[in-house]
This record gives sequence, C-alpha cells and structure tokens, in this order.
Amino acid sequence: MNRLLKQLILCAGLCLPLWALAQGHKGKVEECAPMKEGKVCYTDEEEIENASRLEIFNAIDAWAKENYGKDVFLSNVHSNKRKGTIFISSKVELLLNDTDKTLIKYKMNITCHDNRYTVEATDIVYQYDPLNDKKYKTYKAEEVIARNGKGNTVELIKDPRLFCDATFFFIENLFADVYGAAVEAESE
Repeated sequence: MNRLLKQLILCAGLCLPLWALAQGHKGKVEECAPMKEGKVCYTDEEEIENASRLEIFNAIDAWAKENYGKDVFLSNVHSNKRKGTIFISSKVELLLNDTDKTLIKYKMNITCHDNRYTVEATDIVYQYDPLNDKKYKTYKAEEVIARNGKGNTVELIKDPRLFCDATFFFIENLFADVYGAAVEAESE
C-alpha cells in the first residue's frame, strides 16, 4: 500500500470518531446488544497488513496509555508485551440523546497477533441518575439492553433501546480508535 493511501486511511480513522461524537443521537441499529455466554459483548477483529504482533502491540499500547493511563480513578491500562495483550477498564459519561446521559463503565480486552488484532468490550455497567440529583443507581448492561432492549428489567429506565443504541455507537467509536492506533504499526 502506498504511503499516501496509508496516511488517508489513518486520517479517516482518527477523524471519524470525532465526527461521529459530534453527531449526537444517531438512530437505531438492528443488533445493538450482541451477547456472548449470557453477557453483552462487542467484538471486532481487524487485519493489519505487514505488521508483527509486537508492532501492533506497541502502537495500541501507546494509544491506550495516552488515552486511558492518566487518571486511575477513571481508567486503567494493564498490558503484557510477552502475551501481546492490553486490558483497559474505564468509566465515562455516555450521552443518550440531546438531554439524557449516564455514566458507563466497561472493560476492553485487546489481543495482538501477527498481521491482526482482536478486541472485546464487555462487563458494561451503567450508573444512571434520571433525576440529575447525584443519586446514581448501578445497572448491568444485561439488565437494560439484552435482546436489543427488549430484555430490560429496570423499571426506572423507560427507553432501554436508547441505552442500547447509544452503547453500540460508543463502542463502535472505541473500536475505530483502536484501529486508528493499530494502523500506525502498519505505516512503520
């Protein structure tokens, strides 16, 4: 792949999440809450041509430490160079629509291989305060968004599909960020 094309892909990968975040509520998707062994679990696997496991690991690890390693009260990064694994846990504000928001906690596992990596986002938990009185209640994603929101068991949450769609787009943006970091290994 020529250098210009790699730079264009990198630029698109880095700019896409910023553009997507600026869009606010984006609508609905058909499968917003994929399940694995009874838990909400988002997965992705990407191919990175001509990049070793170590190159991919170093690129994603640097991105993870820069973006998640600054405030231990909000996020953590644990990486194992020998195994090629990176584990991220984080807590951020998730905008549900123009007026509603929640805190979302999640864990992301990244495993690097020669010419590819896999990523999994799971253990998703919402801390929700619908009255904005700083009295957050904690709910597992499986209680709110299972079966695309049809499995909602939390009476307080009136629109579980809103949580489901917002979570899906948030995770898609995270995966785009990981990909943007990984293509750095390809360009080296």
